[in-house]
Amino acid sequence: MADSSNTFFHSDQVEQQPMRHMLLWRLVSYLKPYWLGLLVLLVLMAAGAALEVVPSEFTLRFLDHHLATGTLRGSGPLVAAFIGSLVLAFFVQLGRYALLSWVGQRAMLDLRQELFAHLMRRSTSFFHHNPVGRLMTRVTTDVQNLNEMFSSGFVAVVGDALTLLAIIIWMFSKHVGLSLIALGIMPFLLLATEIFRRQAGEAFRETQGRYAAIQAFLQEQLSGISLVQLNARETSSRDAFAGLNRSYLDAFIRTIFAYAVFFPVVEFITSATLAALILFAGYKLQAGALTMGLLLAFIQQSGRFFRPIRELAERYNVMQTAMASSERIFKLLDNQDEIREIEHAQVPTFRHELRLEEVSFAYDEGGRDVVRGLSGVIPRGKRVAVVGHTGAGKSTLINLLMRFYDVGKGRITLDGLDLRELRLKELRGIFGLVLQDVFIFSGSLEENILLGRDRDAARLLSVLEQSQLEDLVSRLPEGLETQVGERGQKLSAGERQLVAFARMLYGRPEILLLDEATANIDSETEHKIQTVIERVSHRLTTFTIAHRLSTIRDADEIWVMDQGRLIERGNHDALLEQGGHYAKLVKLQFEAVSA
Repeated sequence: MADSSNTFFHSDQVEQQPMRHMLLWRLVSYLKPYWLGLLVLLVLMAAGAALEVVPSEFTLRFLDHHLATGTLRGSGPLVAAFIGSLVLAFFVQLGRYALLSWVGQRAMLDLRQELFAHLMRRSTSFFHHNPVGRLMTRVTTDVQNLNEMFSSGFVAVVGDALTLLAIIIWMFSKHVGLSLIALGIMPFLLLATEIFRRQAGEAFRETQGRYAAIQAFLQEQLSGISLVQLNARETSSRDAFAGLNRSYLDAFIRTIFAYAVFFPVVEFITSATLAALILFAGYKLQAGALTMGLLLAFIQQSGRFFRPIRELAERYNVMQTAMASSERIFKLLDNQDEIREIEHAQVPTFRHELRLEEVSFAYDEGGRDVVRGLSGVIPRGKRVAVVGHTGAGKSTLINLLMRFYDVGKGRITLDGLDLRELRLKELRGIFGLVLQDVFIFSGSLEENILLGRDRDAARLLSVLEQSQLEDLVSRLPEGLETQVGERGQKLSAGERQLVAFARMLYGRPEILLLDEATANIDSETEHKIQTVIERVSHRLTTFTIAHRLSTIRDADEIWVMDQGRLIERGNHDALLEQGGHYAKLVKLQFEAVSA
């Protein structure tokens, strides 16, 4: 179990690293709607950069014009201006960070909504190949990483660049020699940064991918915790989780090592530059070519000059994490695994029949056909049932009818029109699907019946009566407003089935699809469901996948499938008279019940 889990949950790496400038361009596109805010932000950053050099200028003037002469007379306006510049810088920074957060959060809101809408359009096959935990990471953690980039990475780098430019201009305007020494740090820093980028870049990408693998594995294990405990798989699950954590740790340690080398190198280079600056300034000071005010102002400004350089590694960390996240986000957004509609799809109507014509289908391209050359007709108002051994292809028919998948060969038509020529939303609205495993959302009982549709009190009462839910609602302390818990844990399996019938009936479908709907419930609830089916079958076309053959004795036609092929068809009595596959199934089930 440990090996298979690691294999499945480790496949989250982007195979080819895209061009960084292309990723940045796509990210910046999410900021375009907020260009006015960005323009104001740029003005604030320019103002903040200019205010960075003002204190040093005041320090220079105060020392050389007042302290050097031994008098503070006339220094009041200078001190007031100095304090005023600090207050102004405070409000500029406040506005900058507030506006930056607003723009970043709005852009990430748009991206998060786009991701969710994109996921809602993916095909069933897509979700079969992508763990839920991994997809949750895309919409939450990865988007948050991008927000960090906008707030303290990409835009902060622009602010730092403007600040450095203002400081360099001020330095050169005051003393070229000192400025050249201060700028002598740049070639060494660029070399150190390039080495760091090469060593840490791939480790960042791998770390993010393995973190997503941990989340995907954790989500699956917690969702199936009862099965894990039932089969005493705690130890093997723990070993698998430990393996994923070790692989994450290995990648993370590589990034830590890169930082452990980079930070001391940067600190050494900046300290050496500051020492050279002081040494040169001391020589010039002795020679009378430099004033004490200018020296102290330069040291003060050098500290501000080195500050964004020291933060370069942190900025790079944020940028690398965001780039790794953006690669995965855009890989998801570029995924085109969906059931497509043609440009001029028609609105479906169901007046006569649903027909399958030589339908063949395989879940994987080039794989085994689970449905082979199947042809059949489901007339309006009739009840058709499908039986067969496990793996015969029964449930696949429902996936094809509702276009969760498209047929590989042949076609399925609704009143003569290929399903692929019909509008998908309206086509699925024709069907009412009730599965063996019913999914219940957290929330109230009523919310699970309506599923976001407009509330019609009379219609809701009628649905409760038709679906045999009236007794349940009357017993619940808060009636329809009762909270059913996560996945409907406060309801029994039979009650969840009745809720599924209620939500199906509220949608007013024309074709009822039942996939083993009575397989795992008690006899009393099965009787209620059979009553529901009998009540609606006079107005609904019914297509049933049956596990208990006793539930389909009254079907107008029964299809018997074996290994993807339709091998027998007819009503219950006719198939028994044939003495074929169906008759054997009935005999086996009868003997099992008798035993």
